[in-house]
Amino acid sequence: MKLITDKASNGLQSNEFSEFLLTRVPKTEFTAIEANELEETLKAGLHQYPGLGISATQLGIKKRACYIKFGDEETGRELFLLNPVITERSKEGFLFYEGCLSIPKTIEKPLKTIRSCKIKVQTDNLGELEFEINPEGDKVDERVSMETMMTVIVQHEIDHLDGIDHLDGITIKDRIYSTTITKKNNYGRNDKIVMKSPTGELVEVKYKKANDYFLKGYEIV
Repeated sequence: MKLITDKASNGLQSNEFSEFLLTRVPKTEFTAIEANELEETLKAGLHQYPGLGISATQLGIKKRACYIKFGDEETGRELFLLNPVITERSKEGFLFYEGCLSIPKTIEKPLKTIRSCKIKVQTDNLGELEFEINPEGDKVDERVSMETMMTVIVQHEIDHLDGIDHLDGITIKDRIYSTTITKKNNYGRNDKIVMKSPTGELVEVKYKKANDYFLKGYEIV
């Protein structure tokens, strides 16, 4: 079983990465047997390539499905999502450090992403699911709560299945932001920065356009 990654042996972006992870996977019909077989394949893939979740496309399977497993046997959560689609996103967002099995360098050095605080997901096998972060729970024992982690992981895996986002046309790689950009005091005109609106919405813009957002009450985060 092969994991699709962003770099080929020559160090350039692999053709497989473009084919499987930068192209949106449409919904398809599944028989019960096909769904069960795919679930077992994804479970085996996550066992072989340990992480918190894995999409079918990461294993070179052009099916809209993913498998998530977070936490221990007693308190953890396990989900197999068939044809998942995010139907609603909150305008409020939050910053989170993430690693990705298909972008190996991020495992050792997680990168900063923007995620919606609350989402609704429609699936073929589990109906409609809702995920929302738990800020209070995140403060307990200085650990990220189950609710917050699931909200992040689900969005991460669906990013793989969307490839090029059907709403705003950005790829999964474009969703990853520099870990150093917010530490800089001086920005170049084309440096990308993350700004937060008075209502909590996060956007990424080039610094040369930041003044337009400052006038609307945004601030750099």
